[in-house]
Amino acid sequence: MDLLDSPTGTDLCAFLKTNGGTRAKQEVLLFWALHPNARSSKLAVLSAAECSRIDVERALMDMVNDELVDTHCDNGLVTYSLTSNEDIRRMMALFGTLDRSQRRIIFDHTRLVLSTCNLTSGRRLCDALLSGT
Repeated sequence: MDLLDSPTGTDLCAFLKTNGGTRAKQEVLLFWALHPNARSSKLAVLSAAECSRIDVERALMDMVNDELVDTHCDNGLVTYSLTSNEDIRRMMALFGTLDRSQRRIIFDHTRLVLSTCNLTSGRRLCDALLSGT
């Protein structure tokens, strides 16, 4: 069975749908999935993401507000780290194990959700994609 078709994969897709609603958020989530134990500056996160600076900054701040990412201030230097919440860390660890093609499938579905879910028929299509039917 493919990971994305498993119950755990379904949980991951739901997590990413909730927390990865923009390309910038997806890029920041991927950064933390690949570096779950890092304490990084905003510049490090910005450098890793392939999106505009303002979009990545917004995504990072949204993740701080949503308690996915923690902030630390040491001698005036602000750094960021993945939350210590074990449920979120488990989802991020799982996300980090996906290969590029699996991430692409999830990202493509998320982009489709973003571009079509304002329409009633689009919502049905999105629900079908996310439920696997």
